Amino acid sequence: MAPPLLIRPAAEADAPALQALYRQCRSEADWLPPLARQRAAEADFAADSAGELVLVAVAGDGAVAGLLAVWTADGFIHHLYVAPQWRRRGVAPQLLAALAQRVAPPWRLKCLCANRTALAFYARGGSRQLGAGIGGDGAYLELELPGGWVGSAG
Repeated sequence: MAPPLLIRPAAEADAPALQALYRQCRSEADWLPPLARQRAAEADFAADSAGELVLVAVAGDGAVAGLLAVWTADGFIHHLYVAPQWRRRGVAPQLLAALAQRVAPPWRLKCLCANRTALAFYARGGSRQLGAGIGGDGAYLELELPGGWVGSAG
């Protein structure tokens, strides 16, 4: 479990760290098709999260441990990434708990079927499937998350 992190709205000064984390996570994502991983070096987090509330998890040393971007109008989580060295240490549950203070659950998201780790995490949190489809990166499930993430592993 991670030590308590500072979870706060992203600031303009966070842009380089958020961009770097976004590109790193996408380039290393074995659940993305090879072409999407190759294009990660061109991914633009600011453009891909424009208009969204972005929360950042910051460690005591100032390092960005994770990020979450949500379209607040309908509670749709667009991005949730945790830095590799912070995974399985409770970062994602802390981000989701902080989100609950700003956007009431339930929330929705799409998760690629190939991302089995994320699907298992959401299942532990009580997600329910709303639908399924196929997008540019492959088959996905549309999930609803109930909230109540404090103490969940992830």
